[in-house]
Amino acid sequence: MYKKDDKTYYDWIDYGYDMKQIKDLEFDHVVGIYRGSLTMAVHISNVFDVSMSIVGFQTRDGEDKGPYWIHNATPLDHSKDVRWSRQYHGKGSTILIVDDIYDTGHTMHNVIPFVKVARNKPSAYPNLIGYCLFGKANDKNISYANEHDGSWIVFPWETLNEPV
Repeated sequence: MYKKDDKTYYDWIDYGYDMKQIKDLEFDHVVGIYRGSLTMAVHISNVFDVSMSIVGFQTRDGEDKGPYWIHNATPLDHSKDVRWSRQYHGKGSTILIVDDIYDTGHTMHNVIPFVKVARNKPSAYPNLIGYCLFGKANDKNISYANEHDGSWIVFPWETLNEPV
């Protein structure tokens, strides 16, 4: 990670390191927030062999009034979604909600209650975990990998200047 022109450039090496922190979390479903966290959500879904849902909610670049499902893969039958959890932790009860940046908290503060209410079978997933690549201290129990200093962050999937 390096700074240039008042921007923070986050690279693939940093991303790989930060993704390894997720291995200690217990979850069996991941929810990505369109658009910023879809790269993370797809990666987590593949690496941990869990299903993935997508919530739409853009306040910075869009005019969304509230979160909405783009794709809800939380099953009606909970037994179809416990592969990872049974294999590694034996729980089968937690959804991981990921986003790229936790700044004001507005996105997570809207998405978490939405997911709690709008799951296909809420009793199957009583627990929700929020995780961001960049964040600030908060009292909402949202974990993050890196302290956000308020600078604009350029992610490696947003540019062709970073080697793949």
